[in-house]
Amino acid sequence: MVKSKRNSSFEILRILSMFAIVIHHFAVHGTLNPNFYNKNFTNAYVIYDYLLFLGRLGVVLFVMIGAYFLCDKEFNFKRPINLILTTFFYSYLIYFVLRHVIHFKALNILFNNEGLKAFWSPFPLPSGYWFVGGYVVLLFLMPMLNSTIRSLNRQQLQFLIFILNFFWVLIPTLMQMLPGKPDMAIDDFGYSHGIIFILFYFMAAYLKKYSGSFLNNAKKMGILSLLCLVVSLTICLFALQGSDASIMLANINLLYNPLTILTAFYIFAFFKNQFFYNGFINYIAGSMFGVYLISDNTFVRTLIWQVFISSKDIATFWVNYLVEAIGYSLLVFLVSLLLDIVLRRIFFEKSINKATSFLNGKISKIIKY
Repeated sequence: MVKSKRNSSFEILRILSMFAIVIHHFAVHGTLNPNFYNKNFTNAYVIYDYLLFLGRLGVVLFVMIGAYFLCDKEFNFKRPINLILTTFFYSYLIYFVLRHVIHFKALNILFNNEGLKAFWSPFPLPSGYWFVGGYVVLLFLMPMLNSTIRSLNRQQLQFLIFILNFFWVLIPTLMQMLPGKPDMAIDDFGYSHGIIFILFYFMAAYLKKYSGSFLNNAKKMGILSLLCLVVSLTICLFALQGSDASIMLANINLLYNPLTILTAFYIFAFFKNQFFYNGFINYIAGSMFGVYLISDNTFVRTLIWQVFISSKDIATFWVNYLVEAIGYSLLVFLVSLLLDIVLRRIFFEKSINKATSFLNGKISKIIKY
């Protein structure tokens, strides 16, 4: 049986999504903190808020890409096992290098007491990855989610997506705009940064099953995508009016707000309607998860965004802030990409795959999923 070649349009989107996540980390993990508002940084806050928006957009798209290919497949333990083993590989490798290769005194200034405790007590993992936790849960829920998708018609799936958007997207956004409600929190309605992946899964499944002529029109999807991106930037510009507006917008953009969801939906539909194959692009895209695991390791990101790079130092001029955001994020992206290719894909991928197959065989004999 000849294995079909994956559409490189999705792989470009995967690469762009991960870069959006990395440049988001420049803002959210950097030294510029909008909660301590400084009017000298007013213009930089516009860029900061927009980078937060792009990061959440990247997460939605990254999950949707995986969901698009999983929503009609049978479950097996290989996917979550391989994901977990790869995460263990990078988390412990980075921990070992920082603790045993780099002199510890050089790290004392990096971490608060909680960080130091985590560094010296690595179990179950030295560095936590919230994205991995949410995605592993999604993978184990895959049989039930796919069963639900098969059992629903178009209108029912639309209603399910609407309901989840109402409780997990609209209500949390409104509660950031209208804070201070007594005895209420956004997680009262089931929202979390991990469980919301279920919504993205259903969105991808809908685009795969029920796109129709409108969503299959690449030109219209491209125009609507650009329109949403411009609207988001315009909203960030309006936040220039004061500190309260900027802080509120930053908190909203850290959520999966309605504009983020709508933008992701249109962008995904646009790329879904492009068809071509490029082996180099597909190969590079295969390292995007490694880029995340390396660059967003708890200790590595502290080194990168708070010690080696200080975004606050150049935030007086928004052009400098933007240039450094793009430049340093691209550098971190490329270095992480090369490290993943050399460390995992060239030297350790076979070992990880063998361990995955072994554990999959053992678990599959015990648990019939």
